[in-house]
Amino acid sequence: MNNELYKNMNILFLISNYGGNGVGGHFHSLNQISQQVANDNEVKVISIGSKASPVITSNSHFHSHIQTSKGFKGISKVNSELKKVALTFKPDVVHCFDTESLNKVLLLPALFHLPIVLNKCGGRNPIGADYQHADGIVVFSVENLDWFASNSRYNQKNIFLIPNRVQKLTVLKEDQRQEQKVTNSINFLRISRLGGAYEKTLGDTFNLLTDLKSSFKVNLFVVGKVQDKARFEALERKGSQIGVEISYITDERAYKASDFIYLADFAIGTGRSFMEAASLGIPTLAPVANASVPILVTKNNFQHFLKFNFSERTILPQELVFESETFLKEVLADRTLYMQVQQQTLELFQNYFGTDLIASKYQEVYHHVTSSKNTRWSLVKKNYKYLLKYLILKRS
Repeated sequence: MNNELYKNMNILFLISNYGGNGVGGHFHSLNQISQQVANDNEVKVISIGSKASPVITSNSHFHSHIQTSKGFKGISKVNSELKKVALTFKPDVVHCFDTESLNKVLLLPALFHLPIVLNKCGGRNPIGADYQHADGIVVFSVENLDWFASNSRYNQKNIFLIPNRVQKLTVLKEDQRQEQKVTNSINFLRISRLGGAYEKTLGDTFNLLTDLKSSFKVNLFVVGKVQDKARFEALERKGSQIGVEISYITDERAYKASDFIYLADFAIGTGRSFMEAASLGIPTLAPVANASVPILVTKNNFQHFLKFNFSERTILPQELVFESETFLKEVLADRTLYMQVQQQTLELFQNYFGTDLIASKYQEVYHHVTSSKNTRWSLVKKNYKYLLKYLILKRS
């Protein structure tokens, strides 16, 4: 789609953070998407909540963080701050990257006349028969698209599939590297939040290394911020029992976890971390719901992973599980085959995850919501039960 068909707009991005580290996947997604959208539009990024995200504050289009608590408390302050932005920036579209920020702004007079776009940044399908509503909803996975497509509560014209995309990573120069690969070993790398998310993936990685260690010298680097100390320590104890060298990087450097991608001969990725490793042609494994080890992603099984956005919910036909487990050992033993997988991984990234098409895809969404005749009151009615929980019970 030629962006010249659509006028440039002013897009106001919103995201919330209430007590977390602010480095989860949807923060990185907003960071990347907003910068691509800014190639054709004026962009401002505002965060709302108890704590600013280091990912968002580093964005070149970051405007401000509005310090506030959940629920009804703080609504007046948020409205006052956004009113100032609306008067000077004059946004055409409000683009929310979580339901928390959506709930915060649905009733605000400052933005009441503006259409709202909501990104559902991956994750499992909504539980129950309903989810929140916006003038346009963007999903990252076919899994989520199928859920909305089968739900009569949603106008299918308002649902857009735009798979998550990332820029090709830049590898740190050697003189900037604080950690080094283990020599004469096959280095595996897992980047993830730790203790509270993706525990299956790390546990399955331990299973894989246990299986491989009898035939290959292997080691593991684990990089990420700790969410729950007790749960992380339980994972550490499990890892200490497999007889493989494991190095954990969980300090402040983990805020830029992708800086450590140079450590990987193989990566174990979910969602964005899969795509970032693939951007450098690093052979990458991903979790599978019906397997006890992560599986090497190749062109033969790629579509199965893509459907579930490279999450722990991915299901593979059992014959592909067995085939892929065998193929990984062949790749580990054959340098030429390893290089072929590197090239194949890079081609998959270029075909599916490069950022070239982001701007035009989102421009179509913005054009759609600004051309529609939906009113904010109709949107409020569709979201009323979520707003009641948020404003009265102080939870989203």
